[in-house]
Amino acid sequence: MPYSSDHLRSLVQDDHTDEVIDLENQLAGRALLGSDRAFEELIRRILTAWTKAFGGPTQRALPGDVLRRIIDTARSSVRRLLDDIAGRAPGILEDGLGPALAMGVRQGTEFVRAASGRRRREPAVPSIARRLRDEARRVREVVIDRRDRALHLLHPDRVALWSHLLNGLGAARAAIAAVRAHIAWVINSAVHEGVDVVVQATARMRVWVSEADACVRCLAYTGRVVKADAPFPGGLSWDPRQRRTATGGVDGPPLHAHCRCRVVPWDESWTTSGVPFPLALQREAHRSIGYGNGRPSESRAVRLRAARELLRTVDDLLPAVEDRARTAIRTGRFPAAA
Repeated sequence: MPYSSDHLRSLVQDDHTDEVIDLENQLAGRALLGSDRAFEELIRRILTAWTKAFGGPTQRALPGDVLRRIIDTARSSVRRLLDDIAGRAPGILEDGLGPALAMGVRQGTEFVRAASGRRRREPAVPSIARRLRDEARRVREVVIDRRDRALHLLHPDRVALWSHLLNGLGAARAAIAAVRAHIAWVINSAVHEGVDVVVQATARMRVWVSEADACVRCLAYTGRVVKADAPFPGGLSWDPRQRRTATGGVDGPPLHAHCRCRVVPWDESWTTSGVPFPLALQREAHRSIGYGNGRPSESRAVRLRAARELLRTVDDLLPAVEDRARTAIRTGRFPAAA
């Protein structure tokens, strides 16, 4: 017997997404090997040397051998730390592609069983596409680009203040976040390809499932149903300022860095108890927009524009959602959750 729409949504947004995040974190941990702590220690050591030499972080450096030694230490440490990551990360990420594809196939099959109420044989895991391997190897370029930017900022001709050194070290440390973002992008792309194998084998349609706390772009896609071999429309967003005129469609997620949306198989013959699954997804997206459940990376202005667009374009909003959205537009802020 098929499950309810709420169960299906929880299966994808909670259980399956948590599994993908666990894989991302495992790979990132192996690729980075405590690099964040190493950068914290490096910054502490360089600051100690600067303070000892020049009196404190607010003091201007005196040109000479001491300053050159401090800069040389910073540059050599940055090069060593980031070269280690650049050498290690591509192989680790490439090794994660097979498990990610297998996870996508398994998760897609689990969803079909839950949605249709019938047991389905799990399709064979596809071979790893060259495109995915190339994307995995490109993590080296991501690190080297940050390394070179940091070394540029740490050139002796550009360092006279502690803030100059800190800017360079910060640029180097930003490689850690960039690696995590690239791992998330590649692994989610591989999981999506695995799920797509199940789509092609079992369903005529596919439906977009955003994260529970998705951005306004992803929320514009959630609940949309397209044919199994058709793209989703491009350039969508609940914020009109973020919309893009797109000549082509979007094959599926990830839509942006750290996007963990999913596309799952769907067939109109599958019935769920309560609200139909695509409509349940759309209503949750409306709730998120109306309640202003934004991410830290999204400004209040973005969410207010999205709420205004929601009121303008959707006629059958749930009363609570409509009331929250109208209050936010009137006051310029979203009410705190009850």
